[in-house]
Amino acid sequence: MIPAKEAKEMMYKMLSANIVALQEIPKTPDHAPSRTFYLYTVNTLLSARMLLQRCYKCVANLIERRLHETKENRRLLEKSQRVEAILASVQATGAEEAQLQEIEEMITAPERQQLETLKHNVNK
Repeated sequence: MIPAKEAKEMMYKMLSANIVALQEIPKTPDHAPSRTFYLYTVNTLLSARMLLQRCYKCVANLIERRLHETKENRRLLEKSQRVEAILASVQATGAEEAQLQEIEEMITAPERQQLETLKHNVNK
């Protein structure tokens, strides 16, 4: 069981997020807080819609982030594509390992690391 203090905090957070609603049931007509029952109700349809909206917002943010990352690193991505195209054409002609190594070194270690980080972030 959850301690009472923690349960109250969680219920208040859910009430603030409109996940649950509060219904007052007074024992007396004066609605005194000490003589009133407070019932929490859940509107499942409303909660499902809110959850769906949050999911849509998360997906939109991820798409926006991916576009931003690719735009910021466009030069590096184009360079990587050019090097891969050169490697493919040189390998098709049957070039030596030394030539292939030289072409692969066109992308420096920091650029290679940045490419790996970018690919990891974009493909999440």
